Amino acid sequence: MEPQSAPNWPSEEPDEGRGKLVVILPLVLALLVGAAAAAYGLGWVRYARGNVAPTPPPVPLSIAAVSPAAVEGQQTRAPGKPDQVALEGVMRGMVRDKRLGKHLKAAIAPLEGAPLVKHGSGAATPASVTKVLTSVAVLEAYGPERRFETSVTLEGRTITLVGGGDASLSSSDLDALAAETARELGATKTVRLAYDDSLFTGPTINPAWRRTYLGGEVGGITALSVDHGGSQAYGYSRDPSKQAAEQFKKALAKRGIKVNGKPARGAKSGAQLAARQGDTLREIVEYTLQHSDNQLAEILARHVGLASGAPTFEGSAAAVADTLKDLGIDTTGLVLRDGSGLSRQNRIPPTLLVSTLQTAASSSRPELAPALTGLPVAGWVGSLSRRFNFDAEPGRGRVRAKTGTLTSVSGLSGIVVDTRGTPFVVVLMADGFKPEKTLDVRDALDDAMTAVATCRCSA
Repeated sequence: MEPQSAPNWPSEEPDEGRGKLVVILPLVLALLVGAAAAAYGLGWVRYARGNVAPTPPPVPLSIAAVSPAAVEGQQTRAPGKPDQVALEGVMRGMVRDKRLGKHLKAAIAPLEGAPLVKHGSGAATPASVTKVLTSVAVLEAYGPERRFETSVTLEGRTITLVGGGDASLSSSDLDALAAETARELGATKTVRLAYDDSLFTGPTINPAWRRTYLGGEVGGITALSVDHGGSQAYGYSRDPSKQAAEQFKKALAKRGIKVNGKPARGAKSGAQLAARQGDTLREIVEYTLQHSDNQLAEILARHVGLASGAPTFEGSAAAVADTLKDLGIDTTGLVLRDGSGLSRQNRIPPTLLVSTLQTAASSSRPELAPALTGLPVAGWVGSLSRRFNFDAEPGRGRVRAKTGTLTSVSGLSGIVVDTRGTPFVVVLMADGFKPEKTLDVRDALDDAMTAVATCRCSA
């Protein structure tokens, strides 16, 4: 799914607590000049821009077989047997890294079986890593080729725009729907416009979210929205359904259809006049994971709830947990309040994340593959495109992982391929650190993932 405009950065909670400086203007200028020279010399400019040095392409990853990485100077060969001693050495290095703090939870596992090494116990705040669970659950509920539909019905002189929960509906899609509607109306040039978003029920804004998130990180969650209901750059709408209806009215006007009055909420009635199917669920899931889109993740979670008959925030969270359990995943210790990870009340045990990723990688579950193919690739795409700099550069293209960021919370969970070509599931969850240490923790997580990527952790 191509967005109308690429996100400036992952749609996660922004860094907080950076403080404010009040200084005299001449001093500011002097400091800026000195800092710029130092930054250039130390390579910080390169860091801020993202590493622009050439990097090898991502290693191949066939989910069914999980093809190994190509090792320099060698032919690609079958994954090897995990080396317990080497993995224990890698884990010791992670634990000794003081940047990750005292609350690190980590686990490394093969694509099948229990973690071979782990650190810490219990559940942790997952932040946007929650989206991995949501993605697996919605793919299991509907299959990767499912498309959701937005339609228009006609009764008398009232047309109703009906939301089908299509998270991919764009302005161009809405224009095409308006054009089809105008054609079908024929000689009718004046109508009233209603809109129906009743597919999802309950509150449109989650009470478990901080109010400061609204507009900048997420908006109202409804079954009718266009262009993701807004964006992090321009702001998310609290009422995406109304916004979509008003935009549809303008699109109709361009095609000679006058709408009397303002669009009003109503119920679909009459015969279907026009319809537009969205992108496949595979495409939506992959985009959601790559760009950590909170709005799309919440819509996907609502669909999981809908499949179980409870398309509310509470019902959707319960349905995601139940779906994972039905897949054979141990959900002990799991607490979900949303599908995006914005809720700080969410708790996920690292071992549950391991099992979820392993299930998505299973050859017996090809329908879940987009939950892995959609993972950001270090140094290449999505929320990892500008990460893995300096010491972590060797991890570029060898790490596919979902990011998770809230104030004092940071994590990475995904697939890492070692130098032997063996894929490992790696889950890292850190919290309890000072907000101003966020970038240091992020670098430490990248270094930890790279330690697995540069390890001959299999024989």
